[in-house]
Amino acid sequence: MWNKDDFRWHRTNRIQIVHRLFFKGSALTIYGIACGCHFFKLQYNERTNQMEETRYHRIWSKIVVAIKVILLTSQYRLYFALVVAIYIVTSMVYGSTAQNFVMSILMQGISINVLRRLVIFLHSKKDRRFVKHTVNEILQITSVIDQKIGMVYSCDPVLLGVYLCKLWVLYILLDSLWNKSYFLLFNFLYWVLLEYCFAGYFIYQLIMLNWYRTIILFLKRFIECNENRQDIQGSYHRRLFLLFQLHLRINRLHKCIKENLSWLTSSIYLMIFTCIFNMELLLECSLFAEDDLENKMYIIADGCLGPVFIPILYVLILGMCTDRFREAELQLQQHIVIIHGLYMRKVKPRLLAIMVLDNEHTSLILHQKLEPLQNRIILGTTCDRQFVLDYILTVILTALSLIQYTISCGQSIKECVTHK
Repeated sequence: MWNKDDFRWHRTNRIQIVHRLFFKGSALTIYGIACGCHFFKLQYNERTNQMEETRYHRIWSKIVVAIKVILLTSQYRLYFALVVAIYIVTSMVYGSTAQNFVMSILMQGISINVLRRLVIFLHSKKDRRFVKHTVNEILQITSVIDQKIGMVYSCDPVLLGVYLCKLWVLYILLDSLWNKSYFLLFNFLYWVLLEYCFAGYFIYQLIMLNWYRTIILFLKRFIECNENRQDIQGSYHRRLFLLFQLHLRINRLHKCIKENLSWLTSSIYLMIFTCIFNMELLLECSLFAEDDLENKMYIIADGCLGPVFIPILYVLILGMCTDRFREAELQLQQHIVIIHGLYMRKVKPRLLAIMVLDNEHTSLILHQKLEPLQNRIILGTTCDRQFVLDYILTVILTALSLIQYTISCGQSIKECVTHK
C-alpha cells in the first residue's frame, strides 16, 4: 500500500513532474486545436473535471466554417484538371506505366475516402458523443487512481522516440507536398488530420499503460508489505475490490474505443498501398538508377521517404503498444495470483470477502484470456510484433514484384529523376 511519504515523493520527483507536464501539454495541445478548428464542439469544465457539449460564438463559428469551405474548394481548377487527366490517360497507358497509374489512382481514392471519414469524425454529432464519453471516462479513471492509489506517470522512451521519428518524417513529407507545383490541398489535409486523430489515440494508449503501471506498482508494494505480516487488515479488501473494478472499467473503455475507431486503424492498414508503391520507387532509385549519390538522396527525401516509412511507423507504434499491453496484463496476473495466495493463507477462508475476491480473481484471469487488451488493425487481426514483421515483409516483396514487372515490360529504371 502507498503511504504518504511514497505518494509525496512520487508527486515531487523531477521525472514525474516532467512526465506529468508532457501528458498535460499533449492533452492541452489536442484540446486547443479542437477548439480553434471547431472540432467536436466540446468544452472542458474544470470544476467537474468533465467534457461538456457547448456552442461556439455564432459569428466566429460562421467564419471558421467559411474558412474550411474555402480551403476545400480553392483548388477546384486542379481537381478539374485531375479528373480530365484521369479520363485521358486511362485510354492511353499500357504495361508498367498503366500499373503505376492504376496504383496512383487507387492511393488517391483511398486518401479521399479516409479524408471524408476524418472530416465526418471531427464534426458529426454521433462521434462527438463518443469522444465526450471516452474523454470523460479517461478523466474519471485517472482521477480515481490518483485519489485512491496515487497516479505514477511514466512515458516509454522507445515508444516516444519512434513517435517523434515519425513526426520528423511527416514534417519532411508535408514540406515536400507544400512546395510541389502540383500541390493538392486534400492530400495535405489527409496527412495532417490523420496525424491529429492518431496523436489522440497514441496519447490514450500511453495513459492506459500508465494506469497499468500504477496498479502493478501498487500490487507489488502491497505484496512486499504483507508477505511477512501475520494477517491482512480488512481495509485492504476494499482497495483490491477497487482494482478489480478499475480493470473491468478499463477493458470496457478499450473495447468501446476499438469498436468506434476501427475505421482509423483500418485506414492506417490501407496505407500499405502507398507504402508499396513508394517502396518500389525507393528501391528503383537507390539500387538501379545511375544518378549520383547526392541526387539520389535528395530525390528520395523529397519524393518517397515519407510515404514509405510513415505507414510502417504507424503500424510499428500500434504493434509496440499491443506488446506492452500483453506484458502489463501478464504482470498483473502474476501479482494477483500471489496476492490471492496471501489471502488464502493468512485470512480465514470462510470470510465473505475472501469468497468474493476468489471469484473476482477467477473472472479477471478469464477475462484477460478471452478479451485481452490489444490493437485491432483490420478484419479483427491483432496488430502485434509478428504482424508488424509480416507487414514490412509484404511491402518489400510486393515492391520487388512490381520492379520485376517493370523490367519485364522493358521500361527503363536507370533515371532516378523520373520518380520525383
